[in-house]
Amino acid sequence: MTLDRYRRIFQNRSFRLFWIGFTFSVLGDAITHVALTWYVYERTRSAAALGWLMLCYTGPVIVGGLLAGSLLDRFDRRMVIVVDNLVRGVGVALIPMLYAVGQLALWHIYAVAALYGLLMMISLAGGPALIPALVRGDQLATANALEMLSFTLGGVIGPVLAGLLIAWVGAPNVVLIDVASYFTYAFLLARVGAIGARQERSKLDQPAYHLGHAVQLLLKNKVLLATTCMFMAFNIGSGFYSVWLPILSDQRLGGGSKLYGILLGVLACGEVAGALVAGGRTFRRSLGVLICFAQALAGAALGIVLIGPSVWSAALGLALFGAFSAPLTIWAQTLRMQIIPEQLRGRMFALLRTLMQSGNPLGGAVAGLLLPVLGMTTMIALSALVAVVPGLLGYQVAALRQAGSPGELLDQTALVAEGELP
Repeated sequence: MTLDRYRRIFQNRSFRLFWIGFTFSVLGDAITHVALTWYVYERTRSAAALGWLMLCYTGPVIVGGLLAGSLLDRFDRRMVIVVDNLVRGVGVALIPMLYAVGQLALWHIYAVAALYGLLMMISLAGGPALIPALVRGDQLATANALEMLSFTLGGVIGPVLAGLLIAWVGAPNVVLIDVASYFTYAFLLARVGAIGARQERSKLDQPAYHLGHAVQLLLKNKVLLATTCMFMAFNIGSGFYSVWLPILSDQRLGGGSKLYGILLGVLACGEVAGALVAGGRTFRRSLGVLICFAQALAGAALGIVLIGPSVWSAALGLALFGAFSAPLTIWAQTLRMQIIPEQLRGRMFALLRTLMQSGNPLGGAVAGLLLPVLGMTTMIALSALVAVVPGLLGYQVAALRQAGSPGELLDQTALVAEGELP
């Protein structure tokens, strides 16, 4: 692994501003997610209520994602993301305001979570759509690793900080950090400079695409289709553990909100390690093969949580789960950026991430219903299986095994010539 790749990319002012703002925003989101999850659990002590929160948090992504892609391809992507952050910042600020006057109800939490879910795809799809305009082609893997590192740093610091602050100031007040992060990201992104601006202007001279072209490319390209299906299944398992993990932390392990935050932080520490390795070195195997193996190993790692109940087995399993899962997005996103034409990136990344994110609310809703019936052990085992099996099945797709081989160039011109785009 070479740190020189990271040093060189941070010399790029536009990318540096983007990454700092994005990282702070992700940290704020992680804190709010833990705070709202714990607030709902503390108020209701109900797995079903947690499942409904997960559904509100990510369910509207299915609708908002379609709108996000169109906005990102039609307008200045930076300014679309700026407006998104300002709107969500105001929405989240309502929680501590209502709490301060004694008017905060459970449905307010669900409503703010739904607003977050409705708009979140603008930033989720906007990041990978904007990154190729900010860095050179040979820096894409490193830039993708740093985007993933933003998520993992937020996951390391956010849950632990949230767990400590919840006990001190209460969950509703903790989200003020998220409010500040939204406004900071909007300010920094508005200052992103000429590299992105030139790329945005160049869209005016390129052929127009619409959502139908994105769907067509997804269905015809086996690499995109296989990784999307694999990650949808993986995210269903993530929806499962978003419900059983706080209950495991409190009822089985007796650690309350602090242990819940610590375990999420341990998972994110594993993600940090995995992201740094994936972005800082070149592997002999193709990216497609690495994706399949990493997803299967991530699922297998959750099986370690079944040993016990023990804080140490839970921590080890979650740390390994994070280490193997973090490179998935990095490697897959690098492949996607080489496949997807620039003028279609907003719609395409919105479509892909909308489909993949749909697994989280589905998994959360299902876990909320099944956990009281099947029990904790079975739900943890199911979380592992929905990651392992698709990873093994993905390895059977020849196009995916060969994708991203060392020295291979996935060129969008070649893909168009093969009839994958009109």
